[in-house]
Amino acid sequence: MSRPRLVLGALISIAVLALAGCGTGASQASWHEVGSGSGSGSTGQGGSDPVTRQVGDTTTSQAAAAMPAPSASASTSASASPSTSASASAPASAPPSDGIQRTTGTAAVALTFDDGPGPETPKLLAMLRQHGIKATFCLVGVEVQAYPQYVQEIVKDGHTLCNHTWKHDTGLGKKSADTIRADLQRTNDEIHKAVPNAPIKYFRHPGGNFTPAAVQIANELGMASLGWTVDPWDWNVKKWSGAKMTEHIVATVRNNTRPGSIVLSHDAGGDRTATMAAYKTLLPELKDKFTLVAMPV
Repeated sequence: MSRPRLVLGALISIAVLALAGCGTGASQASWHEVGSGSGSGSTGQGGSDPVTRQVGDTTTSQAAAAMPAPSASASTSASASPSTSASASAPASAPPSDGIQRTTGTAAVALTFDDGPGPETPKLLAMLRQHGIKATFCLVGVEVQAYPQYVQEIVKDGHTLCNHTWKHDTGLGKKSADTIRADLQRTNDEIHKAVPNAPIKYFRHPGGNFTPAAVQIANELGMASLGWTVDPWDWNVKKWSGAKMTEHIVATVRNNTRPGSIVLSHDAGGDRTATMAAYKTLLPELKDKFTLVAMPV
């Protein structure tokens, strides 16, 4: 073979190798980009970097990168309930497959208060009245029995009623159908002793521990199952108290409420003075930013 042909062949070989090397380099660069993009959020939440966890599985890495990063507030209440997280989601466009309503379905925001009525309920009612805000009260049967006059005030002021079981039984949903039905019916009956004929269109399982049986039985009794999207953990008095609890409630509700949110708080079931102090700040803020509604009946 002549020298020119040898030189030409060598040049072609070098060019081919160079192109192959560039292709490999580009592929590696884009893979690391994908991994890094999904890793920043996941590492903060779960403590493992997808780049390390998914080596050799570019399809999985790319799928992970396509998913939105966890909300910065997710750690606030992710374990509080099966309601996803404290971060509010967008309004639902269709009924959830599990039958649990977790958003208002509109741009309006719903404030909900659990475990009452109790000693702080009149203070909350006065604040709501002052600002012209309607809310939803999830009532516990034994508390209704103790404070029927507060239930009457709730209804008189135009708020919505919700069944929260007879004694706040977090395990009710795992019991027999007859037991679940008897508990919910007994609670409704006690509410109706205080406010005959008042509509009770919602059921909220204590702890958010909904089961298909509880959802179905509530539905048979004419009640939709009511979840939430924002939970400031005002029930967790072992973790925060006093001014720190108030600051925590204000920050969580302020930072996570979005159009369509259902916000969970408590007006009874323990010392709720911090919650009342928080809502003294929150009510005018929320009213300025959102349309606040009671859940419709």
